[in-house]
Amino acid sequence: MHYRATFRETVRVAMMMSAEFSAFNQRSAWAQTIDASELPVFGVATPRETKVLDAQDVSTRSTQLIVVLKRLGGDDLEDVLDFDSEAVERIVLTALLADPQRMASLSDTEVTIDGSGAQRVGTLQMTFRIEGWPLEPDYGAGD
Repeated sequence: MHYRATFRETVRVAMMMSAEFSAFNQRSAWAQTIDASELPVFGVATPRETKVLDAQDVSTRSTQLIVVLKRLGGDDLEDVLDFDSEAVERIVLTALLADPQRMASLSDTEVTIDGSGAQRVGTLQMTFRIEGWPLEPDYGAGD
């Protein structure tokens, strides 16, 4: 399994196993539309990575991991999402930092509330940065 797929799976499993999010449906973070009947949902993606070559066979890779959470709510929806963000941060960082070969931190939190439909839908998007030092691929393999 590719290391980015491992990051996504680690976070998905940790979220599903948590008391706070075990009742949530898991969907692709890339889903463009989600029916309100499916809420609450969460998704995990790794949309971006930067790389710096440290030596001939080792690089520093900084992977962006995003957790997106959507839920219905009332007037207190922003407050509910604030509590969700605390739980997501704790769960994600605990899961990712279980491997001593990487560092992880929260870099961005965004909350949006859409009240244009019959019910208010809140979206929480949290961006984490994962630093790792994988060995470089053997580009000479197969020759």
